[in-house]
Amino acid sequence: MSQRLPQHFPSAAVLFVLPVALSTGWLASCSSEPTDPEATVTYHAAVRPILDARCVSCHHNGGPAPFSMEYTADDWKNGKPTWAESAVGAALDGRMPPWLPSGDCRDLAYERVLSDEEKQALTTWRDEGFAQGDPELYNGPLNVETPPDLGSPALELQPAEAYTPNDEESDDYRCFILPTSFDKDTFVTATNIVPGDTQMVHHGLLYLVPPDGVANAEKLDKSDDGPGYTCFGGPGGTTLSTLGGWVPGAVIAPTPENSAIFVPAGSKIVLQIHYNTLALNGAPPPAEKSTVQIWTTAAKPAYRVESLPMAHLGMKVPSGEEASVQERVFQMPVDGTIISLAPHMHLLGAAIEASFEPEGADAACMIQIPEWDFHWQQMYGLGKDARLEAKKGDKIRLKCTYNNSAANQPMVGGSKKAPEDVYWGEGTLDEMCLLYVATMVPFDTPDFRCGAYPSCVEKCGDGDGRCFFDCATVGGGQCAGCLISAVAKCAPPYCASQGIAVQQCNQTCSGDGAGCILYDCKEEFDAFYACMEPHLEGGDCATQLAACGL
Repeated sequence: MSQRLPQHFPSAAVLFVLPVALSTGWLASCSSEPTDPEATVTYHAAVRPILDARCVSCHHNGGPAPFSMEYTADDWKNGKPTWAESAVGAALDGRMPPWLPSGDCRDLAYERVLSDEEKQALTTWRDEGFAQGDPELYNGPLNVETPPDLGSPALELQPAEAYTPNDEESDDYRCFILPTSFDKDTFVTATNIVPGDTQMVHHGLLYLVPPDGVANAEKLDKSDDGPGYTCFGGPGGTTLSTLGGWVPGAVIAPTPENSAIFVPAGSKIVLQIHYNTLALNGAPPPAEKSTVQIWTTAAKPAYRVESLPMAHLGMKVPSGEEASVQERVFQMPVDGTIISLAPHMHLLGAAIEASFEPEGADAACMIQIPEWDFHWQQMYGLGKDARLEAKKGDKIRLKCTYNNSAANQPMVGGSKKAPEDVYWGEGTLDEMCLLYVATMVPFDTPDFRCGAYPSCVEKCGDGDGRCFFDCATVGGGQCAGCLISAVAKCAPPYCASQGIAVQQCNQTCSGDGAGCILYDCKEEFDAFYACMEPHLEGGDCATQLAACGL
């Protein structure tokens, strides 16, 4: 379905400014030989070091940003660079840097934010007329915090074929199954995506597909002509684990010491690329092939990092509501250390926030994004001192706010879509309320994906299908997919007719599977669960449930 979405790369890319301190000598040196004798802040002495450290990684010739901010003498022939006013304006009004989380919630690693002092430095440079100053006073980029040098990656992977984006869509989302099957268990410590074309590749995400999910991903790939397959909310099929991602200005951050993401033998990696064809300014899209870099450790680490998808599958955003709040409380299915967070919604998302509510302690803000922007989402590492020690059963409250008003609808077929009820789903016009919670656990911790399910389902009333479904997701979306599949495999000898009724209802339902089960097909699903409940409790499905760690 063709979507005409706005181009979300603002007029200036990442602008980080560190404090202009008298102790550094900046202010004194700025006044030594400025273009304007009255200027106290000049480009070469105070501003160029900031831009080179914080902006030029995106704003360079051939980079993902729309113009270069690298120094050239030609830029100053007309008194100031052409980008000066727009770059400073973007920083001062909050459009840049592209950093969504509120600074009042939690310390996040490698934050791209401007302090009051930093904004004042840019303001002074602008107000004094963008003075150039003496080039001899440039002392190189600022020394800023960066991740450790990881050396060369252990693996570099590319899609089997280059892909030419669809220029009839301003935003083309494409998934590629990378042509490698891990022939042995692998321990991943970091990932990166190197765009084949930095101008039109807006961002990329990596998803880990375990061996039992490979067939479904390959089915999606075969059903779509050309390299890869069209995707939007994710790689399709199930709520999978994220392995990493890339956005302009992102850093390559490794997992904590003596930890890694476990990739079982036989797994696949799906690369999702967002192509922004508007960035080409009318030129035809070139064929593109991005590169995925993977760093590994040879030795089995003491800890493994698990990406827990806290997914509110039962959400419903009513038609026409300007501020629809969807809230769900999850429970940690295991003891562990929470090290990073990745909130996720679609195009109707307005705000998202999560809080940590440990047993017997005060709630703590985990992450808060007051103005959601689908095009600037990423994973946010927690500062070393801001990581959360979680116990099994501790609660995570996720609140997603949506604007489903007529004024906020996406364009479909050249006209604005009419509002309608929206449910969870993978499609462009569906929605998600999701928080990936990267958690570090002892490496040999047994399968815990359904760790929060048993105590929850004990409280459900007889035949309450909705309660069963909610308990399947209370510890995260990975349990729901496994548990519902296990029940379906167990059902034929006992509840075949009720299961067929659910399938038939789903086939006529206009929504996603979760929305159909909980709303349109609720009566059929309740009857199916009422039939299956005694078999689940009596041990008839023990073999199927064992695959989910139950």
